[in-house]
Amino acid sequence: MEDFSEYIPAHEQGIQCLQGLFFNNPSNKAKKLFNYPLWTGEYLVDYPYLIDRQYMNSFIVFLIEDGELSFTFDDRHDFTARKDSVVIMDCKKRNHYFAKSPCKFIFFHFNGEQVQALYDYITQDNHNLFPATKTIKQNINQIFNLFKTRAFSEKEASFSELIYQLLVSLTTIADLSPTDHSILRHTPSMVTQALNYLDQHYSEKVTVTDLCKQLGVSSSLLSQTFRTYTNNSVHEYLTSVRVLHAKGLLTTQPDLSIAEIANCCGFHDTSHLNKVFNSETGMTPSKFRKICF
Repeated sequence: MEDFSEYIPAHEQGIQCLQGLFFNNPSNKAKKLFNYPLWTGEYLVDYPYLIDRQYMNSFIVFLIEDGELSFTFDDRHDFTARKDSVVIMDCKKRNHYFAKSPCKFIFFHFNGEQVQALYDYITQDNHNLFPATKTIKQNINQIFNLFKTRAFSEKEASFSELIYQLLVSLTTIADLSPTDHSILRHTPSMVTQALNYLDQHYSEKVTVTDLCKQLGVSSSLLSQTFRTYTNNSVHEYLTSVRVLHAKGLLTTQPDLSIAEIANCCGFHDTSHLNKVFNSETGMTPSKFRKICF
């Protein structure tokens, strides 16, 4: 069994371990071929909880279940992760995180041959904080619950697949930078309301006219203001959101047909999805699914 004790402070303050810690000793096969977990837990923390780690050969994911946790990572800007957000970091670089108020979260350390390339893609815009979609939350909880079975040697392939699915889901979110509404603090409420409406109703038939009626503004004002603050037209943004969700279903729901995914994501039919998806990604949905699986 690998010894992780040097990475875990002996006397952590401001911490209550709700579940765990659960440790895994990956096999040589897993280290060579798979994505593999190292350890996990569920914490409830409060001030003065603080971790300042200079180096560890692993990656870490946090799912913030309640409250907020503050981070300083590498040479990137400080940020605060709040409820229903996910954080991913490369622990080979200095990572510092702390609580100013109560926060509940699940975390797990992991590694693997494929992880660095996926991590670099996910964080290429210096973002380590992302919204925790329903799919991502389910995925992290599946990994956590699998840890609790302690059946590591029998479940190495399952762990690897779940970690890969999580990372692919994060790449699809990273592809759509406008969904990071935290950068829009000073944006007119008209635009943030429009973004929120499109995020929630992407699966429906949505027109600019419908959106303007919802917001009580003119089409010309919304179109001009929306492009100014998002660098996208309403249609471009809606298309990106639909493609994002299509990618998520393609990579996490192998039993869904292309036609079903088209219907779930607001496309007219399979032909419409194929045309838009190929224009956005350079490949058909079927080819994208084959690459991911």
